[in-house]
Amino acid sequence: MPILNRDNVAIGVAQIINKKTGTHEFTAKDINVFRNYLTFCGLSLSNAQLFELSIQEYKKNQLLLNLARNLFREQNDLERLVHKITTESQGLMQCARCCVYILDWPVTSNKLEDIHFSKGFDMTYGEEFKVTTNDFLENSRYGKIAYHVAKTMETVNLNDLMNDQALAHLLISNGDDTFELRNILSVPIMDSDGHVIGVSQVMNKLNGRIFTEDDVAIIEAFSVFCGLGIHNTRQYENVVRLTAKQNVAFEVLSYHVIAPDEDVRRVSQISIPEANQIRLYSWEFNDMILTDDETVLASVRMFIELDLPKTFRIPNDIICRWVLSVKKNYRPVIYHNWRHAFNVAQTMFSMLTTGGMNVCMSDLERMGLLIACLSHDLDHRGTNNAFQAKVDAPLAKLYTTSTLEHHHFDQCIMILQTEGNNILQALSADDYKLVVRYIEAAIVSTDLALYFRKRGEFQKLVDANEEHWEDPTKKELLRGMMMTACDVAAICKPWELQQVVAKLVASEFFQQGDIERTQLHVEPIPMMDREKKDELPKMQVGFIDSICLPLYKMLSDVDPGLNPLFEGCKKNRDNWEKLQQEHDKLKSLWSDSASQEVLRKIVEASKPELQAKNLVSSQSESTVSLKVIKTTNENSVPAPVSNTDTKSINREQQTTTVTAPILDPTLITTIHANKGAIGTIRGQITELRHDVDQLRALVKNRKRSAIDNTNATHIITNEAQSQILPPISSRPPSSNGTSHHLESKSNTNNVNRASVSHHHHHHHHIGQSGAAGHSSVCTII
Repeated sequence: MPILNRDNVAIGVAQIINKKTGTHEFTAKDINVFRNYLTFCGLSLSNAQLFELSIQEYKKNQLLLNLARNLFREQNDLERLVHKITTESQGLMQCARCCVYILDWPVTSNKLEDIHFSKGFDMTYGEEFKVTTNDFLENSRYGKIAYHVAKTMETVNLNDLMNDQALAHLLISNGDDTFELRNILSVPIMDSDGHVIGVSQVMNKLNGRIFTEDDVAIIEAFSVFCGLGIHNTRQYENVVRLTAKQNVAFEVLSYHVIAPDEDVRRVSQISIPEANQIRLYSWEFNDMILTDDETVLASVRMFIELDLPKTFRIPNDIICRWVLSVKKNYRPVIYHNWRHAFNVAQTMFSMLTTGGMNVCMSDLERMGLLIACLSHDLDHRGTNNAFQAKVDAPLAKLYTTSTLEHHHFDQCIMILQTEGNNILQALSADDYKLVVRYIEAAIVSTDLALYFRKRGEFQKLVDANEEHWEDPTKKELLRGMMMTACDVAAICKPWELQQVVAKLVASEFFQQGDIERTQLHVEPIPMMDREKKDELPKMQVGFIDSICLPLYKMLSDVDPGLNPLFEGCKKNRDNWEKLQQEHDKLKSLWSDSASQEVLRKIVEASKPELQAKNLVSSQSESTVSLKVIKTTNENSVPAPVSNTDTKSINREQQTTTVTAPILDPTLITTIHANKGAIGTIRGQITELRHDVDQLRALVKNRKRSAIDNTNATHIITNEAQSQILPPISSRPPSSNGTSHHLESKSNTNNVNRASVSHHHHHHHHIGQSGAAGHSSVCTII
């Protein structure tokens, strides 16, 4: 009779044979009793099966957990890992032999010709674990099955080798293999991406049994753990190789990063200038009067003035080599270069000394702040953090926040750790860690995003009249604000220097904006948009109001000695605001409706003059000639002037005595029609604002001392069709007889390389050519 479980499914069969009593035949009563008895047997048998299954599952889970534990302990050596795998496989599967084959990594192709085994491992019950040869990998019958499994990515379970027509030919022995193969189970080993990274084989189930479906399920689960273990081990080995490559690259880089010995010898032999000689304590310090070597020596002088080399026993050649190495690791970008770092360090030096912040800082803090200032933009690429994220730069993957700032700090530590550059070598281990922490916090604090987050907290301390700054957290906040103040301190410099720096910063921003527009095909933000360069004054005012003025006001409240920074910032804000107002007026003046009305009035006023004087204006394709009547002072005595002298008469004097230009209406109409020329003139007028201011001052002086006022008609020929009025001189003589230094756009980027007098005025002109000077439309204004 069948033995049924609770679902009435036969789980066994029971037989009773040869009844011993009675007629020796089974009656209906016997059948009924037997059926009832088997009902209980079915329940008991089902429970026993379930219990046995749970025991098997428990053992299997324990084996897999033990395997996983062992696998993840052996992730630093592939051979030891595979030895664990084969040992566990034999115990788990109860087999006589186990082989594991590792594929070349990574394998992304399923083509048979692209699949190659790099290593093979073989373990036979009772024998030693061995690594197979390449010949074995290529020619063994087990290797052929492994190739098939790697290609198809499917499990192969062969229990009847002779009757399997599809794969039997792969298992024919070459004669040198004496192992008697009865059955084989082979499964692919995959990584987390689903790529085959190896093949595992178990052969000859013990006790003459075959590999069942349960065995297949177990070995497939087992292969998942094997795949994780092998993949992690391969990754670990790859990391070890990359680390070795990095160490080699670091050695090579260190050689090229450090300053050459000949430069160190040359600079260390030069006498270090005195601080007062180069105005190192001044808030109005101008680095443009110094050569590159002098900036290096001035940096060393800062350390000396703070008595740091003596305190920390730093040899002169070590500190000179370190400064030269730092300088060498700045890229030749437009603004964030060595000169900027040097200026930031000088401002910090002034804050500590002239500003009186020395009393708040220890020697270790002073050392950390100077190192941080000189190193705070190391290896800057001329682009900001947002740009690194946009282009998915490697730096953005290394650091998710304050990307460039962390990179600057890493470069700083790299230089300090190279031989002959460690100016902190005499420090104890604890002091060294402390200074490095100061440096890191100071450099990272130059990220303006952090400044905005911490400004409110700093403002609360200032409002509470914090005086002692002894708490480490408060002190770190103060140092961070000082770093930010030094980083943007160009906004506090004298107006002439501030303009030069502002144009350098704008040029670097515009360069990034050009890349974003042309290569990334995105519209840059306004301050990086070259098409909005006329709005520079407006953007400067916004920058000062949102960042600079609040910062310098707080610092001046912390110590009144820092007030010159606040006052300088306010003065420059007023100057930028005046430029903005002038720009707005010019923009309104040269709008279509306004310019038409102005030009119409000038034309109407010019008609009677043209008729009375009978002046002729002629225009050709390339030349325009105008006659301008120049009035003379009634009390002055005219002096004879030759043609040569007429050409050399100072153009400021000409401009001062011109009353109203007599204009040809045809030419005025032509200029008005040329809207592009008007836009160019508008930009020129904005750029020439300083020349106009100087001319006004010169006019007042020259009116008093005018000796020769000549009633002469000056004929001006201008090659450009749109330039029709007398030009204003672009080189007014200074009071001492020398000409002011001018900067053109073509050499703006090189302004840091030139030695420029501290008292010179730097101007930025557009379109100068020969004697033509600036656009004569200035006279109209």
